Amino acid sequence: AAMVGHAGETSALLPRGGDGSSVEVRADSRNGRDDAPVAFQSCYPNKRYRRWVLLLLFLIATLQTTDRNIPAILLPKIGPEFHMTDADAGMLNGAAFVLIYALATIPLARLADMCGRKYLLAGSLVVWSTLTSLSGLSQNTTQLCFLRVGIGLGEAGCTPAAQSLIAVMYGPGERASAMAVQQLGLAAGTAAANLLGGLLVDSLGWRGVFGVMGVPGFVLAGLLLLTLEDPPTQGLGKYGGGDASGSGDERGRESEAEAEVSSGGPPGDDAKPPSSAKGKGSRASSWSRVIRDGSFWSDLWAGIYECATHLGRKPSFIHLSIGVMIQVGVGLSIMAFLPIFLVRVHGMTTKDAGVQIAEIGGVFGGAGIVLGGVVGDYLVRKSGDQRWMLWFILGCNVVAAPLMVAATLVESTETSVVISSAVVALFMVMVGPPGAIVQSLVPDRMRATAAGFFGVVANLVGGSLGPLAIGYLSDALRGRYGRESIRYALAYSMLFCVWGQVHWYFAGRAMPGDVLETAVVTDEEGREDDEDEGKGEETRRAYGAVAV
Repeated sequence: AAMVGHAGETSALLPRGGDGSSVEVRADSRNGRDDAPVAFQSCYPNKRYRRWVLLLLFLIATLQTTDRNIPAILLPKIGPEFHMTDADAGMLNGAAFVLIYALATIPLARLADMCGRKYLLAGSLVVWSTLTSLSGLSQNTTQLCFLRVGIGLGEAGCTPAAQSLIAVMYGPGERASAMAVQQLGLAAGTAAANLLGGLLVDSLGWRGVFGVMGVPGFVLAGLLLLTLEDPPTQGLGKYGGGDASGSGDERGRESEAEAEVSSGGPPGDDAKPPSSAKGKGSRASSWSRVIRDGSFWSDLWAGIYECATHLGRKPSFIHLSIGVMIQVGVGLSIMAFLPIFLVRVHGMTTKDAGVQIAEIGGVFGGAGIVLGGVVGDYLVRKSGDQRWMLWFILGCNVVAAPLMVAATLVESTETSVVISSAVVALFMVMVGPPGAIVQSLVPDRMRATAAGFFGVVANLVGGSLGPLAIGYLSDALRGRYGRESIRYALAYSMLFCVWGQVHWYFAGRAMPGDVLETAVVTDEEGREDDEDEGKGEETRRAYGAVAV
């Protein structure tokens, strides 16, 4: 992949495995615009191997979400034993997990940019899976929250590393769909947590459920180590593999020149990724360089500062992050307290509530994630304007907020479940497109770090304070509404959606001056689509797109 050197002043030319696609990319140079088109190249030319890697990332996201959400369905059993209030439940589902998750994400994301993603992903899997199993040994709320903090630390390195890997596998017009597939693990994990938790809690107890849920992570970590080949990093060269001397860009081009991939698919020999003996040896030794190099920490923080400075000059990133932060807080609050809502307000058993949440989160949540990615990429390809991804998720959110109020206040259990299903689907369309937009704002060497900053804003404030605030609000309303206080707390949370929608609107308005990845929509013969000549050139310069 072509790479240009200074953040904010140049653009990364994203790799893309087009397999015959007609794509042109324009890069902003330091001294002005450089309109010379450059073709996307995926870090994995083998299309079937890209799909295999995407499947691995989907499975990681599934386990990550399962371990993150399993306490929610177990709370009706854990709460009475530990005498927990709703605020304690909000702490367990939100702040205890997400605070350390958010704080550790940026350094670990920078580590992925500098040293590669493979061992970071595998190590994170082992850490959080171990602590999930140990959660079953907790004797009080404090111990359980402490272990949840450790699980958050283990999971912190996964999402930025995964999203940056997707960004170098797929280009604009494909990336939102690829990220949606990976983030489909959110729906699958939510369904697995509620379904397995609800079905197993009566036979194994909540402690046994925690113990069992940690096991799959070890299996997946082994599979990852055996089959994933790290693409060359574009961070600080001496940590990213190859000789300690020379630029990361030179080594990346050398690795591309040496890459040889045969046709076929995983997990056989014909699905092997691009690699060479030299590349494998340098990759294996990169982490030992990290340990030995005395300047590592200063380099790490310098890279974080560079990325923060770059993103701070992007109004679209600031507004997009605030909007997602608010919507994530609302969305996580819904998923965290929906089991309690169904048990208290509608009289369901824990098992029945788990099955219902599995259906809502897995089926309808998954449909929303896929819809957001597929429709978002379709709109980009047809219009050449990445803002259409944002307008689409904004419209869905505007519809979802009043529907959620209706779902909480309606008396019929069946009607409440049906409306809640639609709400979750409409909320989940936002999973893929925002992350894809963020990757269009940064050069290649900052991809994981930028994803880390974006995740921190969403999780540190939205993910931690959202469920905690709803828990406190429910406790405050209990004197007036009794056991049904959670119903009104969830309804009031929809007021925050309007705030988030305003920031998404301003993010869309700021995007023309912020996007680095720019492309030209072409037809099947490679000619530019100049149907609207008056506005077309400015739009093509401002937004990423690919040929249909």
